[in-house]
Amino acid sequence: MSSSSSKRNKNKKKSKKEKKGPGNDSRYFSTTKKGEIAELKSELNDLSEEVVKDAVKKVIASMTVGKDVSALFPDVLKRMTTQDIELKKLVYLYIITYARSNPKVVLLSVNSFTKDAKHRSPLIRALVIRTIGCIRLPDVVDYFCNPLSDGLKDQDPYVRKTAAVCVAKLYDISPEAVEEHGFLKALRALISDENAMVVANAVAALSEIAESTAKDVFKITPDMLNKLLAAMNECTEWGQVFILDCLSKYNPTSKQAETVIERVVPRLIHANSAVAMSAVKVIIKYLDVVENNSMRSYVMREKIPNPLITILSGDKPELQYVALRNINIILQKETRLLDKHIRHFFCKYNDPLYVKLEKLEVMARIANNENYEKLLMELRAYGSEVDETFVRKSIATIGRVAVKLDTAARKCMRVLLDFVKSNPGGGGEGKERSVGYVAQNALAVMADILRKYPNRFEKVVEIVCKNGMEGYDEEGPQAAMIWILGEYANIIANAPEYLEECIEEFHDLDERGQLALLTATVKLFLKRPDDGKSMVQGLLKKASSVVENPDLRDRAYVYWRMLATDAKVAQQVILGDKPKMKDDTGKLDPSVVKVLVSNLASLASVYHKPPELFIHGGKESFEFKVHSQRDLDDDEDEDEDEEEDEDEDEDEEEEEVKETKRKKKSSRTALRSPPASKPSPKPKKPNTIDILHDFMGDDDAEAVEEEPPSDLKMVLNSSKGKGLEILAGYSRRDGDIYLDMHFNNSSSIVLDQFAIKLNKNFVGLAPASGKVICDAVPPGGSGRASHKLVLKPEAVNPDMAAGLIQIALKTKVGVLYFSATLNYDVLFTENGKMQQAKYLSTWKGLPAEEADIKVSNLKIQSPDKIKAVLGKANVFFVASRRAKSTGKTHLYFSLNANGTPVLIELTLNGSSLKGAAKSKDINIARLALAAATDKLR
Repeated sequence: MSSSSSKRNKNKKKSKKEKKGPGNDSRYFSTTKKGEIAELKSELNDLSEEVVKDAVKKVIASMTVGKDVSALFPDVLKRMTTQDIELKKLVYLYIITYARSNPKVVLLSVNSFTKDAKHRSPLIRALVIRTIGCIRLPDVVDYFCNPLSDGLKDQDPYVRKTAAVCVAKLYDISPEAVEEHGFLKALRALISDENAMVVANAVAALSEIAESTAKDVFKITPDMLNKLLAAMNECTEWGQVFILDCLSKYNPTSKQAETVIERVVPRLIHANSAVAMSAVKVIIKYLDVVENNSMRSYVMREKIPNPLITILSGDKPELQYVALRNINIILQKETRLLDKHIRHFFCKYNDPLYVKLEKLEVMARIANNENYEKLLMELRAYGSEVDETFVRKSIATIGRVAVKLDTAARKCMRVLLDFVKSNPGGGGEGKERSVGYVAQNALAVMADILRKYPNRFEKVVEIVCKNGMEGYDEEGPQAAMIWILGEYANIIANAPEYLEECIEEFHDLDERGQLALLTATVKLFLKRPDDGKSMVQGLLKKASSVVENPDLRDRAYVYWRMLATDAKVAQQVILGDKPKMKDDTGKLDPSVVKVLVSNLASLASVYHKPPELFIHGGKESFEFKVHSQRDLDDDEDEDEDEEEDEDEDEDEEEEEVKETKRKKKSSRTALRSPPASKPSPKPKKPNTIDILHDFMGDDDAEAVEEEPPSDLKMVLNSSKGKGLEILAGYSRRDGDIYLDMHFNNSSSIVLDQFAIKLNKNFVGLAPASGKVICDAVPPGGSGRASHKLVLKPEAVNPDMAAGLIQIALKTKVGVLYFSATLNYDVLFTENGKMQQAKYLSTWKGLPAEEADIKVSNLKIQSPDKIKAVLGKANVFFVASRRAKSTGKTHLYFSLNANGTPVLIELTLNGSSLKGAAKSKDINIARLALAAATDKLR
């Protein structure tokens, strides 16, 4: 063998060794072999642990790129007992990913999890706790409670802090299990832990649970408050954020507030902006209850502004934007907080546009009589910038300052007049560079100032209107100039000529300009009858007969009748004093400001919306109550009492949970599925924009898929639907029946223009119209539709099975056929209430044959709750009686199933129920009784 060939062989061996190194895991993502699953299955059962580890890495790689490797679940599961930490982590990751699709197989892993939870290594014990928190299966919750309970009491703080977070995850799946095993009490005990990170995680978990339930699960006592403040000194920066956010929800006394503020003030200069902003949130809220005015004034004047300015002065524009949005909220509560720091908000040349626009918003808010001159000089300079959006906003800000400050109005008007003179079309000899949109926007803003201060700037009006409408081609400025011509027609000599030119181009104006022209012409006639008579007659005739716009036509009719009836009255109405203007741009309702102040340094403060408006399933903001140690002792006594009455309380609690979910479900359906006469709303994103419900304007991003309402069921999968998956269900709203549908489009084309048809069925349901109102569903996107259904005699087929509704949906991928089972209670009308006397006589007059049903293990056993649940389904309570001899409770209800009265008797005996129903049609009685009792299961 030659030396060159041996060298090549060595290089090949070397490259193979390099490929197997830990830094070359990318090789696991490059395979596309056929029969790969079978090969992986063989490798997973190999005796060599290295081969097994390599196989598991391949499985994880395939899983990462979207391949379905769920068939390997039993083989991967067998490797849980390994002592190799790296392999164990990979196996746990696989189990987390595929647990939902293999819930029964996961039960086989319980013993291994329990064994690993007692492993000598705290890393393994914590890994187990973290993994069981990520397996979101209600069926296995009970099996994981014991390992979690041990983790909360573990000697190692790393395990305890992991277990604290796991409790919050478990609560989201099964609140009953968490409360039953005393995990909330254990979390509160961890607040007294000697390790600061354990305290921080316990606080974070309790806060998460409190936000999801809107209940005070924290139960903060003065002693606990001191422990939180002490732990804050030893926590990491994110631990401090958790504790500060918790404190912001606490409602302290004045003395407690002063103590907390003194302890929190040092956090204002923290290097982490999240810590500083959370500290600002706590201090601003607590200052409301501080009775020491000197302290309040000192903290507000000397302590709060500096951290806000520091964050604003950073080099990260994203942080600057978030800080500005938060500052905007704070200024709506404390208006003079930053009025001496206006220079810090001046725009830099390299600021992104979104930061510049937000700075302008803040500057307009903090402008006052002491600083407006500096602000005007800066805003004037912005008029020569290149970015058109920024220039327009700057000019609008000048107008806001003028409307806000009487003393600044003259100087603001002077600056705006200079902008107008810079445009030859605006009526001046342009000495400066001509920028048309600058002058036009300046004119529109001047019109607002003239509205605010009538008859104060008449000389300015003469200058501005020197050349009339010449040079103004934008919609807003055109309407502003027309308004000025009408409002000051008595001092503008050529106003009739200018307005006549506008009337000739009436159809070329936008709606706003047409409305302004109509009003201006009427004002001209009232002020100068001789000059305006012919114009007003012609324009009113044109606007009332030729124009199709109903707003314009209605206004023309109103003016015409007023002028024809009494010109003096018309003059008093049209030329009367106008309401005073005020600058309320971007101003929020005080109640909203209060909520947003409590949510500073969060997404709510960026969107300027309360969390419950953009978070799916969000709860309204709440505060932690003040608790004493006696309160906690009383709670423990109550817990003991609850254990004695466990069965009864559990039933009531389950019913409350079920009722709450039902309310959420119905309200969600009503919100997400509008009537068929209106288009379905576009999916709302969490934003990244589900959100942004207003990050910088529009929140209609279509990239995030919506989750379908939980009461809809799969009626057509994507394979049978040619790429379209359909979930459907029925609901009753405002006396009408709707077919609610959710579409998931996995095809490659945009789907729209749906049409629907129902086969003849047992009740005669048919579409109110053939066209389905639904927004276009893009590839990979989702959409919703709610289609109104009506009952038609010609659509009845008595031979069809009860509940079966066959549906055909015409789409761009073809006609799709599916069935959606009807829940019979949607046929229960709102007029089914019957008085006792009529109930008795009707019962006696009906045929003797009764429909009957028996239900055991009844979850809802309280008569009052049964009445409430059935009442919401249009099953109306009539009367009740309790048999003393048997202890049974008899409840009587009436309903109207699409015109057919049905009378129901329910007999309660502990956890069992016996139902009987009578009607003219025994089949309707059976269906109605089954539908009513289903609500109680």
